Amino acid sequence: MIMEYSELVAASRECGKLCPPIASSDGKYIATVSKVTAIAANAVSQQYQLVIRSSRSLMIKKQLQLPPGFIPKMVKWYKPAAIRLSDEPLEYEIHRIFAANDEGEVRIWGLDGIFDALSNGIDDLRSVVVVRQINWGSNVPIKNVEWGRSPDEILVFSDYQVSLAVWSLVGRESVEIYHPKYFTAKGFSFQPDTRHLTILSRPVSEDTISVYGGPLSELETLSTFGLPDFYDVKGFKWSPDGRWIAAYDTITNFQVGIYTPLGGLYRVFAMEDIGLGVYDIEWSPAGNLLAVASYDGVIRCLNTWTFTPTVILKHSTSINTKERITFVEQPVNGKDSHSKYQRVQSYPVCPPKLRSSLTDAPPKTGFSMVEFNEDGTLLATRFDLIPTTLWIWSLRTMTPLAVLVHVRKIKSVEWHPQKPHLLLIICANSQAKDDETYDNYDLADVGNENDCCLYVWNAEWRNPYALSVPRVGTAFTSVTDATWIRSKVEVDDKGDDNTLDEDSELDLRAKLLICDRGSFTVGYLDDEQEPEDDDTKVQRLIDGVQQQEWVELTTASYIEDTFAMVDHRRRVIRAV
Repeated sequence: MIMEYSELVAASRECGKLCPPIASSDGKYIATVSKVTAIAANAVSQQYQLVIRSSRSLMIKKQLQLPPGFIPKMVKWYKPAAIRLSDEPLEYEIHRIFAANDEGEVRIWGLDGIFDALSNGIDDLRSVVVVRQINWGSNVPIKNVEWGRSPDEILVFSDYQVSLAVWSLVGRESVEIYHPKYFTAKGFSFQPDTRHLTILSRPVSEDTISVYGGPLSELETLSTFGLPDFYDVKGFKWSPDGRWIAAYDTITNFQVGIYTPLGGLYRVFAMEDIGLGVYDIEWSPAGNLLAVASYDGVIRCLNTWTFTPTVILKHSTSINTKERITFVEQPVNGKDSHSKYQRVQSYPVCPPKLRSSLTDAPPKTGFSMVEFNEDGTLLATRFDLIPTTLWIWSLRTMTPLAVLVHVRKIKSVEWHPQKPHLLLIICANSQAKDDETYDNYDLADVGNENDCCLYVWNAEWRNPYALSVPRVGTAFTSVTDATWIRSKVEVDDKGDDNTLDEDSELDLRAKLLICDRGSFTVGYLDDEQEPEDDDTKVQRLIDGVQQQEWVELTTASYIEDTFAMVDHRRRVIRAV
């Protein structure tokens, strides 16, 4: 594996802390916020600007000045409803971006010929709409801003669950929906096919899910249904095919309800005497599985015929298998050294276990990470009781494909959007304060200032790898965030330098946007590996695992049909 990096691009530390760099959904642009000095009327003032760069050349395409006093708290690109798995071009490309502050003002810019109606025929990056002065009262700030059902709508959530304002960027009008329960993705969603807005609210003593449709000027409630059997709904999610709405209850009531779009209760999956309840739920990309992650260290995968457990994935705090599927991170001391993975030769393996306190609320257990890959054949999970350990499951064989044990807590994981078997793992770096204590490890005694916090795993590789991020003096001190950037390979008739032809090597590699508080860089991952020997093939490791140690098959009659998955993987382009 070869990793190359672009030059470091400097940014204000304050701006990086407020709004880290963010790539557009197709990977064409990278947006950053920077602070500039403005001189007007013999007065010097500080104001912010939004800088749009090419993700390939990192050249500045546009600098968008924000008005004095406008302090951006969030910056987000529009994400199309459907993103293709392969490297083929998107059916349509929309580049819109907004910046929002805490004072009820959202500024939106667009780049594309499709926006001519809004930008007066000028095909350029420019401000098209300014949403301001939301009438919530002087003491009710903005809590969150999201894109709506289309690039012509903006959702603005107030704090204190007061209201949700749906703004039209075309008609310059808004509609308010009162008492949204959450301002995050747990409390609102869109029907995958029709893009109907769905809101979880609690206007009185009962949780309610409402589905809205129609143009904003005639927004109507298509269905509204209460959830009387739930104590306190913690979230809901649409199935990818738009047939079902799954809602889950509070920690004290282990219950998942399956509803039709019109509010009919189809199934209830509940368990008694299980202790604590459901932590989170996640649909597989094909919609044939619903993963129910609970506080007891078990993920129950429900089939979508009867919504009963087809397979149960158990996460043990002690790994006892004799097969060499476990990798442990080994810090390496030295000026230019970085961590590496080592296969475990002796068992059992006891990963660092979090020491919980009786005063912890909520308890530090459950699953904060349940991530399917893009084709639904792999599942990455982190059991919070052992937060340094990542489990990667094969949904074809129902076995753990790999168990990765790190020296520091795993912050997040992200599957590559175009290469389904490539996984990015982000761990807390040595610069971050870690106030948690663990059994089996003294974290103060491991690592140094050059410790990596980025790792990549591929099902086709012999071993995972730790990435060594370049540091030039103090220009890049510690990684704060990283994310994959989609590759774009089609030819642009206009000859734009952000678009490459199929023979270009650079843009066919997996790309990473790596940030710290003062700068960012783009990493290019050459994932070519020499073929593995028969003795080390990952598939042979899978075949040798004792399945009953990890997985409990609860409904054998469903296995053949439920997991007869269509292989959705497309052609993977490799660097030559």
